[in-house]
Amino acid sequence: RIGAVRTLLLGSVLQCLSLLFYIPFDGLASLYVVSLVFGLSQGGIVPCYAIIIRDYMPAREAGQRVGIVMMATIFGMAVGGWMSGWIYDLTGSYAAAFL
Repeated sequence: RIGAVRTLLLGSVLQCLSLLFYIPFDGLASLYVVSLVFGLSQGGIVPCYAIIIRDYMPAREAGQRVGIVMMATIFGMAVGGWMSGWIYDLTGSYAAAFL
């Protein structure tokens, strides 16, 4: 076992790398491969939030803290997607959204 914190770090690094690979590739097959790596990394990250909170915070606060972290995560994903579209509308490219 490598633990929740190391799993979170590994998943985050894989997500960052996969985001970088969106920039140079423009084919459909490469989009699927990069999206697969990104999605698998995300699938490893999300459960780590609850485990880390459980390990480092008082048990009576775990539910509230997990809710706050998940709400912030979902809000960030929603705003990030919208902002990427806005950047595309301004520049005609998604490249700036990934910098």
